[in-house]
Amino acid sequence: MAATLLMAAPGSRAQTLDEDPALDRIVSLVAERLDTADAVAAAKWASATQNGGEPAIDDPVREAQVYAAMARLGADRGLPESWIHQVFYGQIEANKIVQRGLVTRWRFDPAAMPSTPPDLASVRPVIDRVNIEIVDQLALRRVELTGANCAERLVPPVFGVLSAGRDALHQAALVRAAAALCGS
Repeated sequence: MAATLLMAAPGSRAQTLDEDPALDRIVSLVAERLDTADAVAAAKWASATQNGGEPAIDDPVREAQVYAAMARLGADRGLPESWIHQVFYGQIEANKIVQRGLVTRWRFDPAAMPSTPPDLASVRPVIDRVNIEIVDQLALRRVELTGANCAERLVPPVFGVLSAGRDALHQAALVRAAAALCGS
């Protein structure tokens, strides 16, 4: 799946598919969720700096809470738990790609760090809302997302988001997150 997204350059067969807006919304939600990674990284960096430690990117307790809540929500919509886990594992790992990249950047260029990092408590409601909307879209677009041509169908909306001026770090993370959407 990720290879399909990465190899589909402008003008390729996948890029010239008829525009299919069916998956635009879920890709938009994945991008919106990923956009929180900068704020999460900044909050973790600020907290670690205050405490004299290293920012902890992994948060197994919070991740387990997300998996459990989304599995319950997915079950209410008749979605397989394994697919829900796959999708949210992809979202969480993509977010961590950005967080790790930013933390590394800030180690070498502290001036690049945001001057006023947000509080994680202000970011979590956004993530929680988007998570619910992603599950709703999985239920709504199940046929498209479990079809044999899912990866091909995701290429146009993913490239639409990629062309919106994201840097390479955020582009790689978006591809990772989108690759997790296709179920079996």
